[in-house]
Amino acid sequence: MLYYVAFFVSFFLIILIIPSTSAEELFQRGIEQYKKENYEEALEIFKKIYQTQPSTIVSFYLGLTYKQIGDYRNAKDYFLKSLTGIPKINDAYIEVAEVLYYLDQLSEAMKFLTEAEKEFVMPSKVLFLKGLVLSKMGKFNEARYSFEKAKSIDPALTQASDLQIALTYSSERKIKEAMKTLEGLIKIEPKTDIAEFASEYLTALKTAFKQWSITFSLAYQYDDNVVSKPTSTIGVSAVDEISGKKDSAVVSNLRVSYKPLMLEEIFFTGEFGIYTKNYFSSNKFDTTIGTITLTPGFSFKNGFITLPLSYSQMWLNEREYMSVFSFTPTLSIPIYKQNITQITAGYSKRQMLKYTENADPDEDRDSNQYSVSVGYFYPFKEKGILYTKYDYTVDDTQGKNWDSYSHRVSAGIIYPVIDKVSIQFALDHTWQNYRNINTYSGRGVKGFPEKAEKRKDRIYTLTGGFIFDISKTLRMNLSYYHLKADSNFPIYDYRRNIYTAELSLSF
Repeated sequence: MLYYVAFFVSFFLIILIIPSTSAEELFQRGIEQYKKENYEEALEIFKKIYQTQPSTIVSFYLGLTYKQIGDYRNAKDYFLKSLTGIPKINDAYIEVAEVLYYLDQLSEAMKFLTEAEKEFVMPSKVLFLKGLVLSKMGKFNEARYSFEKAKSIDPALTQASDLQIALTYSSERKIKEAMKTLEGLIKIEPKTDIAEFASEYLTALKTAFKQWSITFSLAYQYDDNVVSKPTSTIGVSAVDEISGKKDSAVVSNLRVSYKPLMLEEIFFTGEFGIYTKNYFSSNKFDTTIGTITLTPGFSFKNGFITLPLSYSQMWLNEREYMSVFSFTPTLSIPIYKQNITQITAGYSKRQMLKYTENADPDEDRDSNQYSVSVGYFYPFKEKGILYTKYDYTVDDTQGKNWDSYSHRVSAGIIYPVIDKVSIQFALDHTWQNYRNINTYSGRGVKGFPEKAEKRKDRIYTLTGGFIFDISKTLRMNLSYYHLKADSNFPIYDYRRNIYTAELSLSF
């Protein structure tokens, strides 16, 4: 009798023990695959165990494996199971908080980090992760405090914490503080991966936020209609028989920019430029333009505003010709995937400085100009951009013959075709309507309509070319520009083609 009892007891124990032993061996195989980073194999093993013998420890490893393959939603579910079952796996507090961080469920992540602090689960790691969550929430001061505490508890986290602190400063445009933190990080241990990344990031910051920049360009230009000669014969010999309308020129452009490092949302740029065009033969059309522009601005959560204030003066054949003062507030709003919508409202004042004795007051081009515009910019690839823009301008001149309003639509693209080579293409169409009947029309003046009427211009431009980035500082630009001005006033109806080869140096 005792023999049979012992036999049945042993039989049932074997039935109970064999699956447990088999599951334990399978579990160890799963861990080995996980350690070897064979996550797909480990996942299948853990899932098989969970189907027959679910437990919090298997849930935890399922969560870890799903996290490694980037399936954060499944990882979250299994980490939660490892926290709600018995025995509770406290390490899951940190893991679930991390996947919630990746899922942008930041408030929920903070709840689990708070629980982890109460349970005294890896305090330094909790503080570091808390800093990441706070930084993503835009609470940069609190984030920096958390990173500082993390590295004070665990010195091994010093470089990683300092890198995150530098990134918070950069997000707030506190560039000096960011650079100082990165420099200190690199000195701790220059040969670590973090230090190498910090060094690259520091270089990028210095390039992007350098206070002074200078660009100088020099170009050869061929212009087939320097004087804007009309397309038709208008009966005035001085115009119809004009010679030397085709000419070559040397064009230079110097631009100096100053961009001080400022705090948080406020920024500023100052710029001074000198542009010159010197023709080989048509010297009376030699042009010099000096421009100074001051651009304060500030950013906010959904975009940024700039307030460019500019003054330029133009000399024609070394004599004062024209000055323009302008103020153009601009609102830029980033939209889906960094696309930008831009809205401007501008005012400018133009003064013609060249005095002509006994000039007709109706031809006075001194003016107050008002404009609004809406633009859309779509960046793609590394240097590509597609844009469209609409402008409406009112030119309120002193002389009634030049008082006008205009509509202008434009579109363009810069497309990188191969490494260091881009093509550019742009189209522009302007409808310009003059408000008053021109005083020279209907009077038999050559080049003007025989009947008294208002002037209407339709202006088309096309630009195409290639941009070659020879090096980080040197660029070559080959371009073609075509202008077609259709006017009901023959004297203002003309065509123009300009070919340019330019080299520009930036440093």
